[in-house]
Amino acid sequence: MKVLHRTLAGVVILLLSAVGPVADASQSTVSTVARVWTEPASGYGFLDSAILQARHSIDMSMYELADTTLENDLIAKAISGVDVRVLLDSDFNGKSDNASSYALLHASDVHVEWAPPNQIFHAKYVVIDGVHAYVGSGNLASRDYASTRDFWMEDTTSSDVHAVASTFGTDFAHGAVPARASRGLIWSPGSTAALVDLIGSAHHSLLVENEEMDSASIEQALELAAARGVLVNVVMTSSSEYAVALRGLASDGVHVHVLGASQLYIHAKVICADCSGGVGTVFIGSENFSTSSLSYNRELGLITKTPAAVRAVVSAVDADYSIGAAITAPATTPTPPPTSSGGAVAITAFEASIARGAEDSLSVHSRTADDACSLRVVLPSGYVSQSHGLGSARANSAGNVDWTWEIGPNTGPGTAHATVTCGAGSLSRSFTIT
Repeated sequence: MKVLHRTLAGVVILLLSAVGPVADASQSTVSTVARVWTEPASGYGFLDSAILQARHSIDMSMYELADTTLENDLIAKAISGVDVRVLLDSDFNGKSDNASSYALLHASDVHVEWAPPNQIFHAKYVVIDGVHAYVGSGNLASRDYASTRDFWMEDTTSSDVHAVASTFGTDFAHGAVPARASRGLIWSPGSTAALVDLIGSAHHSLLVENEEMDSASIEQALELAAARGVLVNVVMTSSSEYAVALRGLASDGVHVHVLGASQLYIHAKVICADCSGGVGTVFIGSENFSTSSLSYNRELGLITKTPAAVRAVVSAVDADYSIGAAITAPATTPTPPPTSSGGAVAITAFEASIARGAEDSLSVHSRTADDACSLRVVLPSGYVSQSHGLGSARANSAGNVDWTWEIGPNTGPGTAHATVTCGAGSLSRSFTIT
């Protein structure tokens, strides 16, 4: 019987090793961060210094590399005998964006590889000597450093660093083994549940910054948090691509502020739950709030309670939120008062307040079927908007007609005027651009 028990135990061990690491129920669900850097204020000198101090090995996985200083550092360390391996994204625009860096490194002693095809490698991390893992949200593209909000962290927890290094080794060799788990590391594919759980854990407040808002799961989690009384503040860069999602969040009680094109670009991907005075739980990583990023890409972030990380995120996100323009919930007027059209033309839906960079819309009912109508918008500056979507449109057989157009991100705030002219009559309505 002892022999049988040993045989069964051996089979179990082999099976476990084949499917990868198994999470220890007693293992902490958060990681400890040694240091954190807030961009653009911190700059990337910390990473330059870390690379130059490497003695044995450097592993780098990067979505976009375009920093001459760092590239030359990698080459110099490779020449000195350090084992330098660099994995660059090849999918989407990777082959073109990283072509120069790949060619430069490939001509040197650096071991550089294109990441496996048919998957976006959006993770941004560097492992030094197998004992320091630098994980961030920012690409190593020097042209963006001065204008982009990002965060980087140093993780020296041995299990975390080993997990990152192990996963890098598999990816570098184009292996198919899933990313290795450890503590608060958040890997994609498959990070949606962890981020939704973090949002769901908040009792009092949530601070969120992200470059994208295109995940129904994340949006629903934020809306549910607001519904249960959590103060939810979201900061993004203004983009017509996410205008509908942001207005939807605002409609459900989420406080959304957007920064304009001339302001700091929000590239950070952070969530801070119940964060105040250095206490709270924060996620920092490369994951955007999109189906691709959360479910298909190679991404890496981590969740931590380290006070320095909490304070850094709170300070930056609060500052960004304070200078952003508010996205307000759509205000509709289904039964507008009579106008000069004598009731022959009526506005059935209209947003009375709209943020710069967002999409506005207006719906009209004419008493004449298939009526020929047009919409003219005069901006607060006095100029007539030339936005695509305005102008002529024909009502349907029920007399209904709709327009959707973008409020340019550089449009000045103030009162704008919309004038609808149909065969049956015309009317005007004012609205506010914030």
